[in-house]
Amino acid sequence: MRNAIPFGRAGRTGSGPLLAPPLAALSLAALLATTACAGDASEPGTIRVAHVCGGINVATIATNAATFPEGVEVEKICFDGGAEAVQALVGGGVDAFVGSTEHVASTRSRGLDVRAYAALSQAVPYSLVSRAGSGVESVADLAGETVAVTSPGSLSDTELLKAASDAGVDYSGMNVIGAGSGASMAAAIREGGAVAGMVSEPQLSDMLASGDYTLTWEPDFDYAALVVLSRADWVEGHEEELTRFLEGLREAEDRSREDGAFAVESLADEDFAVSDEVLADAVRATLGNTPRGLAIEEPVYRDTIDLLTEVDRLDAEDAPTFDEAFDFSLLPGS
Repeated sequence: MRNAIPFGRAGRTGSGPLLAPPLAALSLAALLATTACAGDASEPGTIRVAHVCGGINVATIATNAATFPEGVEVEKICFDGGAEAVQALVGGGVDAFVGSTEHVASTRSRGLDVRAYAALSQAVPYSLVSRAGSGVESVADLAGETVAVTSPGSLSDTELLKAASDAGVDYSGMNVIGAGSGASMAAAIREGGAVAGMVSEPQLSDMLASGDYTLTWEPDFDYAALVVLSRADWVEGHEEELTRFLEGLREAEDRSREDGAFAVESLADEDFAVSDEVLADAVRATLGNTPRGLAIEEPVYRDTIDLLTEVDRLDAEDAPTFDEAFDFSLLPGS
């Protein structure tokens, strides 16, 4: 494995919005132009994988523990949020992305053949956290306030849309900023850059255990949150690399379920600055939301599409079918 490379990180901690537009705002012409001018720069036997770094999933465990078989080199590249990573995927700057089903659906709706080849979570990873004593007790208290997501157009932003809609809060009336993930998101909340922010594991468990933060909102619905997506044209020419990458993910999943300490040890490289006990709790929570075999059933996908149309992230007529959006044929045992 090559060292993780930060891409698009600017050290923001909630002082202002990120500049990358939501994927839904990108025109087909812009995406196609990006694709047309990008070359296939990956070396044979190498797969460059984009991550929104700072969280826990099977791909992070696999990469750190080097569970991939011989014949593939995995290069991890970090992004602040999903919108920037999708632009890199479409432009050929990365070969795969640990993103969301929304990225698959939105990109396909613009005429680009992007598909998901594994599902790493069937529940959204972010919860809204506020500082204790801030006066924020529910989403209803966030009207007119500054709220942090990882980046505009990201999965965490979609979650905020859902939370606001359910609470009857006008999303456009909030000052929504991009604060990155992990430590930078925690800093935005701690230092007052935002009254609340979308936080994932292990920071979620650690912040709540400290007593300095309160849980403002948590998701309670099925959602194909994290998937491994790639351009079908890239996969056509690199099926062996992707297959071996997926084999490594399944190996990491199996070993983590058998021995939680294996996953905790592999995550030491992430420098989460949390105790092993908190990290173990976070790993258990993550594996509980990870579909066995890294494949989801169609009803979970339909729930995901229903949510995206509910919050106006996707037009119902543009939604791809389950078979268009997912291809699990390269997963071991498929």
